[in-house]
Amino acid sequence: MEASVKMVCLALAALSLVAQSADSPPPPAPLPPDLTFKVGGQTDSAQGTAFQGKVSWNPTRALTLFVSADRSNLASTTEAPSPSGSTTTTTTTSLGGEAAFGLFCLGAQYDRSDMTDLLTSQRYYLQPALDGGTWRIGLEFSTRRTTFDRLQFRNLILATPTGPVYVSGYADLDLSDTGLGANLEFSGEIWRIYGSYTHYSYGSFEGNTDVTRIRNSGGVVSPDIFQALSGRLVNRMERISTTRLSRKAALLDSTATAGLEADLARSRWGIEANQDKDHLAGEISNTLSATTAWKATRKLTLELRVGASRSDAFGTDHFAGLTLTYRTRPRPRGLPTSLIKALAELEGEP
Repeated sequence: MEASVKMVCLALAALSLVAQSADSPPPPAPLPPDLTFKVGGQTDSAQGTAFQGKVSWNPTRALTLFVSADRSNLASTTEAPSPSGSTTTTTTTSLGGEAAFGLFCLGAQYDRSDMTDLLTSQRYYLQPALDGGTWRIGLEFSTRRTTFDRLQFRNLILATPTGPVYVSGYADLDLSDTGLGANLEFSGEIWRIYGSYTHYSYGSFEGNTDVTRIRNSGGVVSPDIFQALSGRLVNRMERISTTRLSRKAALLDSTATAGLEADLARSRWGIEANQDKDHLAGEISNTLSATTAWKATRKLTLELRVGASRSDAFGTDHFAGLTLTYRTRPRPRGLPTSLIKALAELEGEP
């Protein structure tokens, strides 16, 4: 009898659990990964082209990781041909991220750039910042090592204190630089204003050469000797610094940017001014561009950018580009920041 009573109690308990589970709502469906995909292309009036791709991931609200790749072709002209006469192709791969610790943010980035028949460079960034939501102040520290393809010269005339000399041989040279920059941003419900400035400091050209007389008393190659040995390479670097397609790999003395954006319900409008100064030739390039973006859906945005770059040596280049951005987990726009955070918490966003 006692055993029968226990079995009945167990059966009633099981039925009670089944009834409770039937009345309770089903668990919420898991959110998709917080990923952002960007793909785009650009062309200019000098018959150059560029293609870009970037993937960003937010595993948490306080952490962002990304990887990107850019490939550009600066058309072969009398201004910047490669030794083989083909286009100058630049490939840049970047990876990095940023972590937020309350008001303080810390970012890091690595870039590798390869230019056909010219150079390979690697740059490392450290980017601390203070982010107050409606404002952001940041610094940027970077270091880069640029390795040039072998320079070969034969019966080249060099001016020396004792008179002109003829040299023949080769040089495998490297160049190091450090960058120091700052950026500032203010943003409201609609308007965003931003600006940045970065200055780069360069050392001397170092490396191996079979012509010892091209070195100075410090055992390095001076910028003047490098320009004499490299021939039209300096002209190519000067041209690259004045185009928006390949400037990521250019040797710049400084770069400055200022911009203004308006983020509306279904569109975004912006204007940006930029000035770059080339390191080897001192050429200054000024760029003005305008951007309009249309939010086709909550996940898909189409962005069009048009503009022009002007320099004394190369005149004016006009350019235009299109970028598509797809977000797997769109964030509400046009709402106060406090409400956006509250909605994210209700959705169970980590």
